[in-house]
Amino acid sequence: MEKNDIYELSRLLGNKDGLENDFSQIMTMFRDTIQKKYLQKLHATANQRQNAVMEHPPKEVTLLRAMKAFTNDTGKQQMDNMIQALLFLQTIQNINQDVSLLLENKEQTLQAMEADQSAAPLSFDNHTRMTGLLVTLALANII
Repeated sequence: MEKNDIYELSRLLGNKDGLENDFSQIMTMFRDTIQKKYLQKLHATANQRQNAVMEHPPKEVTLLRAMKAFTNDTGKQQMDNMIQALLFLQTIQNINQDVSLLLENKEQTLQAMEADQSAAPLSFDNHTRMTGLLVTLALANII
């Protein structure tokens, strides 16, 4: 009997388990790619900004840390919460300053992007602001 390609193809497409497995593999590869290409870089940038603030905290944090020694356990916990909030806010401010600096120096940045053929200068302002937002969301562990 002659090989029937339509029959073989029909069997392949009709195999529900095979399609589910293939779709599952595709989704896993997609998630892994997004994780490696974008999310890890966003989190790394957020962590760098956070580490910089922790190494050079604002003076309010230094004051709260000094005052912490003179409070009870409840006061220490409240001050720790305030310190964490202030460090988080300072990190967000630093990210916003970086975005503003890029936007202020738009011409220089666009010239650098033109040298990199993979970068698309279209909607530079929106892309820059969106990047700042995504780094902030990564900092908050939302993404």
